[in-house]
Amino acid sequence: MPIAITGATGLLGTRLLEILADRHDSVILLSRPGGIPARERIVRYLRASGRPEEAIATIAARLRTVVVELERPLLGLTQQRFQSLADELDEIWHCAASIDLNSDPQRLHLTNTVGTRRIIELADAGVRKPILHHVSTIGVAGRRPVGRIYEPDLDDSYGFTTRYEESKYLAEVAVREWSARTGRPAMVHRPSVLVTDARPHPHLPTHPLLTGLQLARKLVNTLAMTGESRERLVVRIPGDPQALVNILQVDEAARLMVEVSAHAPTSRVDTYHIVHPRDVRTELLADVFEELFEDILPISWRFVPSAPQQPTPWESLVYQTMSTFLPFMSYRRRFDDLGLRRLGLTGDFTPPVDRDYLMRTFGSEQYTLSA
Repeated sequence: MPIAITGATGLLGTRLLEILADRHDSVILLSRPGGIPARERIVRYLRASGRPEEAIATIAARLRTVVVELERPLLGLTQQRFQSLADELDEIWHCAASIDLNSDPQRLHLTNTVGTRRIIELADAGVRKPILHHVSTIGVAGRRPVGRIYEPDLDDSYGFTTRYEESKYLAEVAVREWSARTGRPAMVHRPSVLVTDARPHPHLPTHPLLTGLQLARKLVNTLAMTGESRERLVVRIPGDPQALVNILQVDEAARLMVEVSAHAPTSRVDTYHIVHPRDVRTELLADVFEELFEDILPISWRFVPSAPQQPTPWESLVYQTMSTFLPFMSYRRRFDDLGLRRLGLTGDFTPPVDRDYLMRTFGSEQYTLSA
């Protein structure tokens, strides 16, 4: 029987779809209206990724598109079409989300929270009682700064760093409430910051760290154009050099999620932290950014406990430009991955996210800065 997936053309969705289409005879792409058709975008992604034409044809033959509007009742379909879609599904993978941390709060709520509720309604209506796979984020931990965060944890008492986190938290709450009300199982996958070292390409989705790099590049170019001396510029960053960021290769995340899905749910809502077993320290990220911009403007990022009361003009510009990302420079929390470890899916064998990988992630200095 077919499975359905939302968000199949995104960074994670493309990788998930490729694996799922290899394991299922029929995959329905629940795609938003307008733009390039989802099936065509998937084919472009596969070609850009260097897949053989025979493999692309096999995957494409298994894809069917249903245009939906996530925010609308019945996904914008007629009652008959909605019920027909629901009744043919065994699994639903809900991967679609707005991940722009600075997006309009109303848009984030509609796409991430209301959209999840509409997918829940689809799962609820299906006669075959499809299992729901909800793609969440470790960001539902919100502003919690330290400690070990466990997979069953879902707590809003710390508040949220961004409206994106809050919208995804409310989406998870909706999944748990539905499961408790109906007794139906669901799986929640919470990936960390997802990256890839694939060379940027117009038909390959980019990853979140490139957004930070683009902001930093604009910032450094602005500083360089002021005509200041080429002596090293020191910028004080409110944060902790030992703070932790969990970064995982997107292909590894997709593999883990599909492997997890092969195991029957052990409770009403099984939650998995799709994370790397080794965190990245913020001082390493700072070192990488220093190296990337060395030829434009030598900068040293010096971590300080709090923002200086009298920041330099350059520091004020940094704080304003990077305000969304600065809170994450202080978090020393760790995300427990007991679910993955119990299944033997993660450990020392997981490919590292080290300096070399991060440099590849941002591309060669010449390519990245001229892109």
